[in-house]
Amino acid sequence: MNNVVDIIAGALADDNLIVVVSAVQGVTDLLLDAATRAGSGESGYRRTLEELEQRHLEISQELFSGNIPVTFSVAFSTEFSELKDILHGVFLLRELSDKSLALVLGFGERLSALIVSSYLQERRIEAYYLDARKLIVTDANYADARVDAHASELQIRKQFASFAGVPVVTGFIAAAPDGSATTIGRGGSDYTASILGAALGAAEICIWTDVDGFFSADPKRVRDARILPFISYAEAMELSHAGAKVLHPLAVQPAMKAGIPILIKNSFNPSAEGTRIDGAPLSPERNRSLPVTGLTSINNIVLLNMSGSGMVGVPGIASRLFSCLARHRINIIFISQASSEQSITLAINPAQAPNAKKILEQEFRAEIESRQIDPLAIRKNLAMIAVVGNNMSGHAGVSAQLFETLGKNGVNVIAVAQGANEMNISLVIDSNDEDKALNCIHESFFLSQRKVHLFIAGTGTIARSLIGQIRAHRRNLQEENDLDVVVCGMANTGTIALNDEGIDLDSWQQALQPRSGKRGIEGYMEIIREKNLHNTIFVDCTASKEVAAIYPDLLLANISVVTANKLGMAGSWPLYRSIRDAQRKSNARFLYETNVGAGLPIINTLNDLKNSGDKIISIDGVLSGTLSFIFNELRKGGRFSEIVRRAKEAGYTEPDPRDDLSGADFARKFLILGRELGFTLEFSDVLVESLVPEEYRGEMPVGEFLDRLESVDSWYAEESEKAAADGMTIAYAGGIKDGKASIGVKRVPLSSPIAGLSGSENMVVFTTDRYHATPLVVRGPGAGGEVTAGGVFADILRIASYLV
Repeated sequence: MNNVVDIIAGALADDNLIVVVSAVQGVTDLLLDAATRAGSGESGYRRTLEELEQRHLEISQELFSGNIPVTFSVAFSTEFSELKDILHGVFLLRELSDKSLALVLGFGERLSALIVSSYLQERRIEAYYLDARKLIVTDANYADARVDAHASELQIRKQFASFAGVPVVTGFIAAAPDGSATTIGRGGSDYTASILGAALGAAEICIWTDVDGFFSADPKRVRDARILPFISYAEAMELSHAGAKVLHPLAVQPAMKAGIPILIKNSFNPSAEGTRIDGAPLSPERNRSLPVTGLTSINNIVLLNMSGSGMVGVPGIASRLFSCLARHRINIIFISQASSEQSITLAINPAQAPNAKKILEQEFRAEIESRQIDPLAIRKNLAMIAVVGNNMSGHAGVSAQLFETLGKNGVNVIAVAQGANEMNISLVIDSNDEDKALNCIHESFFLSQRKVHLFIAGTGTIARSLIGQIRAHRRNLQEENDLDVVVCGMANTGTIALNDEGIDLDSWQQALQPRSGKRGIEGYMEIIREKNLHNTIFVDCTASKEVAAIYPDLLLANISVVTANKLGMAGSWPLYRSIRDAQRKSNARFLYETNVGAGLPIINTLNDLKNSGDKIISIDGVLSGTLSFIFNELRKGGRFSEIVRRAKEAGYTEPDPRDDLSGADFARKFLILGRELGFTLEFSDVLVESLVPEEYRGEMPVGEFLDRLESVDSWYAEESEKAAADGMTIAYAGGIKDGKASIGVKRVPLSSPIAGLSGSENMVVFTTDRYHATPLVVRGPGAGGEVTAGGVFADILRIASYLV
């Protein structure tokens, strides 16, 4: 109230003013609650009435510093006495008519106008209270009356033919021709101001509200929403009708007809420029290069669908449908009809849905009984999003961009409507997807910098390296690629960290908290699905079968997956097929480059060869950094057991070297390659030669195993000598040909690329129709946390480029 009077006082220096006020926040709802309780015979309405009286008294006492003027006190008591009498009558009759409700609901504005006008007088500003029932004439539809523009204009001009001081007018309320109170729709104070301004030819209509103006989207739902300095009358109407609560939907019309600009300002932030609404052409300083001006949504609608073969080519069906709804004052939010004329889809308010269905079934009873029209279907829990902009007209690709963005994020569009003026594309989606849809559409049209949201499973070596790489390169990606990689979740079996705006990567370990409630990988996935963020990527840095098993569910939920975990693609054949099937059915991406060669581009190279029409004859190579190191050192003349011990001490092996020497991990990689070639293979189909003597397997301690491994040194020395005598060397290598995969100790020519490996390098050799005489070789480091994390990061960026 202080802000309001300060604003009025400041504006009086330059202009004559008429002030329109709405009720104190929440008061209209309390009045509705009190009236409803009284109409039901509940004495509890009195407690609500006491709360209302106390709230207004507290405001008044604070404004007047405890010295409430007698004139105000008398007027205040009179207003509340009338309200009490009306509600008591409703309580006694147990009846709440629209006429009585309209009268009750208007008291919020009446009390507010009384306080403001009295406080202006207290501040030595000449002001007086004016009831809008003396100014605005409506029909007798009390709850949502239609304004008689001509009669209202005559009344307004008569009332304001001459006046002194500041009239403080009640918004929202009006009067029927017989003088009884009506209301012009919730939030109707904006409309009242526009009606007055248009009738009097005002220079400007300024709406003071609690936001800085129209935004490109609801800032409570879209964090990156931006203020719109200028919009046209038409855009303001479209946005308001489609759910933007900044302005009453009907408030633009009177101002537009009179050519009066509307300014939206924030009474809590008067210095903000606000939004100017007018019909001025786009000048250089107002030019907007973007086709879309803003987004808005209505988050609870019902679709009513009428369909049937008997509608095709029959004139008058639509007329009867809309006339029937109009007679019962049921507002239609959205209309969509196929060119086949076989169905008409309407969106309406959920509160009106049961009545709408009932009256339409009565209207079309004969057609439904003769099966020309199907029984009406209602679909609930839906939201409508409107994409609005003057510049959309004639701008090719807006719809394509819109639906592509939604499709990539797995948002199903249930119904669509677009007018021929191309200013508004409205679409209906599941209400659970509303926030995701708003954010991804807004990002697509308004932001140069796009976001992907990562949820990481596992916090081990690969995850730690990945976090470090994201932290090191995030700013560079923002500045050079207009991409922001946001880590929103990290979890392991015992702890979890979650933050929709991004976990601080400098202290992510401290962010991890003990897990409670939703546990396990299923619980983590449920959290991800509930958050339903746009451009979501699940990153698996574990070696868990349980995590791999949820890949199909993630993909079917349109959540893209990047994995360093081989136990999905090298798991059972049914799991592999279910992953592939889910991938085909969804719009999500599934990348697993690191499953085979860590940071080496083996899967991508293979797919490029296949997709370009090349025929793969065979794949050979070494896909174990540990075994590559061992045999490269063996080639130099060392003893096998000593080399294994050195490899363990250097950290090249697992804690138990037998896990590497068994060849199982190597076999999984070749199993994946075999499946990529289209072969139906299980792990048992890969022939694997284990380098662990049978008698050393099982529960033998690692130390004892390493000591006893000397027994095989002579065999490796002899094999190496025999191979050398034939101009060859030995290597632990794998091969795939004709649908068969085998891995083991093999002789290879010294001229073979495999013989030229050094250290822990990996290598894959592709022999194809195109690369026959000289096979295609992919070679490089194939193990290590940093290398694998780099491959995971590269896959994340590939998916990001697809999503955004």
